[in-house]
Parts: sequence; C-alpha cells; structure tokens
Amino acid sequence: MSWKIMDYERLDSLDGWVAIKSNVFEENETFKLGFIVQWNVIECKFAVTCHNRTLQRQRRREEQAPADTQTSWAGLFSVSDLRNVHRQLTGVSDVLGAFFPDLSAFEVGNLWDLLFLGRPSGLEEPDMDLDWPCRQLERYFSTAVDICGRTIVLDCLFAQDCRDVEEYFENLHEFKKKSMEDQVVRAREQLRKILQQHKAADKMVLLLKIYEEEDEAYKELVTVATQLYQYLLQPFRDMRELAMLCKMEIMKSLEFEDLGPKRIEALEKEAEEWRKRAQDAVSSIQDITVNYFVETSKALAGMLKQMEEDRQRFGPAAWASASPRLEKLKFMQAKEMLQHMRAKEMCLNRKKEDIRKSVESLADQRDSVESVDELEMQYYEAQLELYDVKFEILKNEELLLLAQIDTVRRQIKELKEEVVYYDTCENEEELHQAEQAGRSPRDASSPDLRDLQRRLQRLESKRGGICSRRAYLRNKKDQCMEAHELKHKQAQENETRFLQHHSIHLKREKKREEDQKKKEWVDKERERTLTRLKTFREKRQGQFVLKTHHPQAAVRNAPPLDLSQPMSIVSLTPVAEDNKAVSTRKSAQLLKKKNPRKQNDIAVHIFLPQRSEGVAPDEAAPVAPPPAPPPPAPPPPPPPPPLPAPPSTDPELLDQPMPLRCEKEGTAFGMKNTLKQNIGSMDEVLASLQRGQSLLRKVEASARPQTKGADNVRDSILSAIRQGVKLKKVQQAPETEGSRDTASDLERSIKAAMQRMKKVSSESDSEEQGDGQSGDWDC
Repeated sequence: MSWKIMDYERLDSLDGWVAIKSNVFEENETFKLGFIVQWNVIECKFAVTCHNRTLQRQRRREEQAPADTQTSWAGLFSVSDLRNVHRQLTGVSDVLGAFFPDLSAFEVGNLWDLLFLGRPSGLEEPDMDLDWPCRQLERYFSTAVDICGRTIVLDCLFAQDCRDVEEYFENLHEFKKKSMEDQVVRAREQLRKILQQHKAADKMVLLLKIYEEEDEAYKELVTVATQLYQYLLQPFRDMRELAMLCKMEIMKSLEFEDLGPKRIEALEKEAEEWRKRAQDAVSSIQDITVNYFVETSKALAGMLKQMEEDRQRFGPAAWASASPRLEKLKFMQAKEMLQHMRAKEMCLNRKKEDIRKSVESLADQRDSVESVDELEMQYYEAQLELYDVKFEILKNEELLLLAQIDTVRRQIKELKEEVVYYDTCENEEELHQAEQAGRSPRDASSPDLRDLQRRLQRLESKRGGICSRRAYLRNKKDQCMEAHELKHKQAQENETRFLQHHSIHLKREKKREEDQKKKEWVDKERERTLTRLKTFREKRQGQFVLKTHHPQAAVRNAPPLDLSQPMSIVSLTPVAEDNKAVSTRKSAQLLKKKNPRKQNDIAVHIFLPQRSEGVAPDEAAPVAPPPAPPPPAPPPPPPPPPLPAPPSTDPELLDQPMPLRCEKEGTAFGMKNTLKQNIGSMDEVLASLQRGQSLLRKVEASARPQTKGADNVRDSILSAIRQGVKLKKVQQAPETEGSRDTASDLERSIKAAMQRMKKVSSESDSEEQGDGQSGDWDC
C-alpha cells in the first residue's frame, strides 16, 4: 500500500521537471538575414557565414541597436553536420525536406578509399561544380528562416553557451503565479457566462438552477483568488516574521550584554533597518489585501445587479422563493465592500503618517517653508480621501444593518401570518388547557417574537449611532475642505506674487542680455577694424607710421625710508596693514604731482618697517607716544532662552515589537510548510492587520525616579562648590541673526502646520476605529 502512495506522490511532484516558456520562439521584430556559403578545400567543409543586414544597416545610420547586438555568425560544417541540422529543422516543419540539396558528391572517402588508394574521389575531379551546391544551401537557409524562424535556425547552426539555455526556462515563482492568475481569469469568465444565461431563463425553476450554478462558480472564484493572494502574501509574511525576530534578538543583546559604544551604535542602526523592512512588509500586505477585496466585491456587485434585474421580470409570489438569496447576496456584497474600505483606510492612515513624519523631519533638514506648505497640501488631500473612505465604511455598515433589519422584519411578518391548525375539542376545559400549554406564535408574548423584536431594537440603535458618526465626520470634512481651500488660495497668491517679481527679474535679465549682445557686437566690430588696419599696414608697409600711446611705467619699488628725516606725521600702522600703507603712499605721490608746494609745506608720512630680529628694542628710533586706546565695545546682547525640550518618551516602550501572530493565537503565517495549510480567509488577514494596528498606541512617558548614581553626582558637585571650586563660564557658539530667524520661521511654520493638520483630522481616530470595527455580523 505504501508504494502506491509513493507513486501517487511522484505523479504530483514537480522535482526534475523544467518549465519551458510558451513564447520562447516569438519574434517581436523582423530581421533580414543574409547567408554566404563556400566550400573550404583545406578543411573539406562548408563555411557558412550569416549577417544580420537590418542591424548592420542601423549601425551605418548611427541608430541605437536593439538588445541583440551580435550581427554576424560563422562556422564550418561537414556534410553530416548539415544533415543533422536539416533533421532538426524538419522536426519543426516537414516542408523543408524538399529544399535540402544533394551533397553526396562532397562526402569524405570511406573505408574502400583507404584500401584502394588508386580509386578516384568525387572531390578530386577537376570539372566538379562547387558553386551551385553552395547557392542551393544559401536558398535553403533563407527558406528555413522564413518557415521556422530566425531564432531556431541560428540556434541549430551556431550553438550558444550553456548560459543562454536558461533563457528558455520559466522562473518557477513567476510560472506558479501566472498559472494561478490564469485560474482566477478562468473562474471569472465562467461566472460571467453564467450571469449571461439569466436572460434566457423564463421560468423560476430554471432560474433557481442557474442561481445554484452561479453560487458554485462564485465559490470557485473565491477559492482560487484566495490561493493566489495567499501565495502573494507569503514572502512578505516571512519577511515580517524574520524582521521582528531579528529586531528582538538585537534588543535582547542591547539589554543584557555589555557592549561598547560603537557596537551599540551599529546594533541600533541594524535594528532600525529591520524595523523599516518589517514596516515595508506590512505595507505590501495591506496593498495585496486591498486588491483581493476589490476582486470579490466586484464579482458580488455583478451578481447583485443581475438579480435585481431578474426581480423585475417575476411577480411577488414567484419571487418569494428567491428573496432569501437576494438578502444574503446584499449582506455579502456589503460585507466585502466594508472589508475593502477598511483595508483602504489602513493604507490612507499609513500615507498620512508618512506625510506627518516628513513634516517633522524638515526641522532637522533646514528645508524651506515652501516644502512645509506642499506637504500640508498633500496631507489635506489624503485626509479628504480618508473622509470619503470613512463615509463608504459607514454606508456599508448601514447596508449590513438594513439587510439584517429586513430579514428580522420578514421573519416577524412570517410569524404573525403563520396559520395554526388546532384539533377539535369536545368541551371548553380542553380548549383552556391547550391555550395554557402553548400560546400562538402570533401572540405578542411569544418568546420567539420577543427575541426578534429585541434584536430589531438593537439593530435600530446601531443604525442611529452610524447616523451620529456620519454627522460628526461631515462637520470634520467641511473643516478640512475649508483649510484646504484656504491653503490652495494662499498658494495661488504666492504664485502670483512670485510671477510678478519674476517678471521684473526677467526684464532685468533681458536688459542684461541686450547689453551683453551690444558689447559682443562692439568687440566684434573692434576686432574687424583691427584686422583691416593690420592688413592695410601690411600692404602699405614703410609709407605710414602708426604711433600708439605708451603709459609710463609705475614706480614698482618705493625708496627706502630714512629714519633721520623729521617726523611730522608718524604712522603706527601694524605689519598686517601693509596694503593700506602702500595705498596711502600712492595717494601722497599723486597729490604731490597735482599740487606742487614748497619743501617746508610737504607733509611727511613715515611708515615703520618690520622690525628685524637683530635690532634690540632700545635701539629703535624714538617715536611719539601712542594715542589713548578707544573705549571698550558694549557687551553683546544675551543669547535667547533655549526652546523647551519636547516631551521624551520611554525608548523601552517605543521599541516593543509588534505581535508576531497574524492569524489565530498560537499560529504564525511564516511557520507553515505548504500552501494548502496557509490557505485561509482573507478576512483573517485584514483582522490581523487591524489587531497589529490597534496594538501600536502611543504610551505616555512616566516620570522616572532618580537613581542613586545621579544623586551621588549631584552631591559631589554641590560639595565641590562649597569647598570653593571656581566654575568656568562656558561661551556658547554665537549664532548669526539670519540663521536664527530662518530657523525660528521654519520651526514656527512646522508647528503651525502640525496644529492645522491635527485640527482637520478626526480627534478620536483610535476610538472610531474601535467603534467602526464591529464584530461578526450575524444573518
């Protein structure tokens, strides 16, 4: 018995099998190939050369060549080799059998030729025609390309490397995914065909049979769609499990091991990378879940629409047998749409959180205020879209309640209209005993009727709560729309103002360009004039002499200073101000040239040269006493008070890992071995995502009690102060006014944007998520 089971397992196993691509020989582009065949006398083989004329022509035109960059192939083939190639090509198409030429005259000698050396060979005949068989082979290869295709002919003639063989094989992951997608497409087409059969059913009995087939087709669609999306979810589940496990291991190492600062920094960085990977995996799971519910809700919407059309073709009495299915279909469609909207809500909340983090990170990047405004506009758009999704959630919740209310009302009506038959009673006492034994279901005090009425009241109260939440969200959406319109208006005004200033700048740039063009035109004319003068001087050399102005050379070296001169004005300029002294000396010389005066009226400026190392300070010439030093500058203004530190949160609470359980407690997604074990309801996937989201709440940081080490440090500092230790004043790094103003403006704009975004958001998002996620809906 065991060997039979093993044989069955081997039939289902894919070990040793290789999937070949279905379109491996498809040619998207047509290329013209040219073959050249010649007989090689030395090797006694046919030399076959192939050229890709299309690619060669494109290269000559300097165009971009396609991915297949090889344009020529060559090889030597014996007669047996060509026959083997012909055998492969005829396996693709039998039509080529009539085009292969007769090459018997080119066969190499056999054993009889070795025994009888004097026997003449066909190749040694001098009158043998070698050109005609070559031309026939060229036509044969061209025909093979037209019939079998370029890829097959080139692979048969010119074998490629083993690496190119992998191009024929399918990727197993992609192949399995594609096969599952094909199953989903087939199930969808089958359901569509059954829906088209409704118009041909003119009797209720036939229509009920079609409904049964339609339900089976929908179940098949849900099954194959669940298999596909569970298969797509599996890699991201594994990545999430791996990332959370690695992060937990890192956190344990940081908590219990004694590590150095560099190792701690590296581990913290690695933990942050794993956290980002886990977050990316969760985001991908959310997106795939949204796609699944889009598929199922669309199928249910088509079924419900077709059933509403069938309802118009039959009367109330005939339709009474199909009304329970219509109520069930409405319930299922509303539930799938509700799950779809909840999954979409999670994606929008993630988008909002990313925008909020981007706004907070702008303070560290020192970005401009325009970036803050742009991110704020994106936040408003995401918030408006989220409000629309919330309205859809409330709408589908109300549809679920209405479907249940209609069902309960129908059941109450059936109980009230139920006909009860009694046995005949011979006397009045038996009739009273029968009434006491069991009351009629139509009686208001019946337990079944009371249960239905209580359930109806609960459903009506839930519907009233949905209406109140809808009114609250409508007010919030109006506030968000007003803020969005105001921000949009401000952006338009800023753009208009920028265009106005930009127009002035454009005028300046235009004027600058005109001046530049005029200058270039003047330089060009000057160059042309100089060229004409040069040619004129070369032609009339010796007849005219052109004199040019030569300015006098400036005095490069100033005369040495003589300390024995009378000092009327003594300059005590330091050595670092030599440039200023030189400029003063030049201005004095110019004044001397312009206004000649007597020797006694000339003011003498004496500049002290740099003191040499060999001269003592006592040997220097006596100078006038230096003037009094200027008064000290006023002290700088005190620095602004530091900004209040943001409330710190406990890192131990923030680093708590997300729960690893994605389905029921005790069962993880990544710990299953086969796909069939992982196949489950996608509602459980969405519920696991919502449970993981609800567990991630902000925890208020509790005030930590001061440790004993901190008290010892403070006591030591106070005792040092009592003993008379002189404390040094720490000079803070001065900040420029411009950077301080820019930073303060950016921080103020970020804080204002965060306040506005918080105002337009629903103040009780977490409470609404808890209220909106109602439990299992009973039918």
